[in-house]
Amino acid sequence: MGAITTKGRKLHEIEHVPYEQAFLIGDLLTSNITMLAGEPKAGKTNFAAGMSAALLNGADEFLGLPVLRLCRHIVFGLTDDGAEGELRERLHGAVPRDSVTVFPVEDTSQPGYWQGVHDDLLTPGADLFVLDNVLGALGDGEDVASSVTARNTIDKLKPISKSGIPVLAVTHTPKGNGEGLTTASAPIGGRAMAGGVRGVIVLRKSKKGRSIQTAINRAKSDLDIAVTMRTASNGSEIPVWERVEPGLKVVSLPKAKTWDEDLVARIIEEQPEEESALALSRRYAPIVDRKPETLRPKLRDRLERVGGRWVRKPAATA
Repeated sequence: MGAITTKGRKLHEIEHVPYEQAFLIGDLLTSNITMLAGEPKAGKTNFAAGMSAALLNGADEFLGLPVLRLCRHIVFGLTDDGAEGELRERLHGAVPRDSVTVFPVEDTSQPGYWQGVHDDLLTPGADLFVLDNVLGALGDGEDVASSVTARNTIDKLKPISKSGIPVLAVTHTPKGNGEGLTTASAPIGGRAMAGGVRGVIVLRKSKKGRSIQTAINRAKSDLDIAVTMRTASNGSEIPVWERVEPGLKVVSLPKAKTWDEDLVARIIEEQPEEESALALSRRYAPIVDRKPETLRPKLRDRLERVGGRWVRKPAATA
């Protein structure tokens, strides 16, 4: 008997999966295997944490996209040193207690390793498995640039997905121009990697900001949207992701020749609590992308503290 005889089914025998069951987050995170790719430091783990928080907290939407399923338990498999502590800072206090489990992904070349992960995920009833990241989860001698390795990697995750546990696999985009020119070929391993999953999310970061691009089966439309990330509060590492609406621009202080004058005007308007030019320079240096030692003399020459307020120095003494 061949594959058709043993596994073939009539079209009407195949179960219909409604759109609402095909996604955890509409047009973004599928209920099967989703690949999240991006350059190092693009914010992939923060993005995975942001989606997880929306799912665990029963949010109505994430980046303006509908959250279609409530998750009660998400499991993170982490490969990088220190990743557990970093994830704690990004999620602790932002999600319900005991809603996230983490474990180190290591020694994956051992026989039956991924079968064991599969069995363990079924025991606590995970609603989502996040593998962060694919490169660190490779076995001895495996090269993710190989199409064989890329395909085998997805095959190891498929039993988890087929058991009803959605998988989010985090990986890097390649260097150079060989791949990554399109969303579908963005993950390292290119189309061999992306071909085995239901959807690909690419987080891109440039001088202009961050953006999300997708290529996802069953999506109503592929996404190409500008996004921003901030922290929930000062001193916090909990990420808050927001969509930049079309027609709106993220405004920053100009870096033309008059940037210092614009900064002076801003300080006079905002009236920060700092009481010295040195303190001002340290506060505003990251905002205008200058060094504090560059700002200090310019602010000292143009501003002075009078009656608890910052005012512009008279032109004669500037």
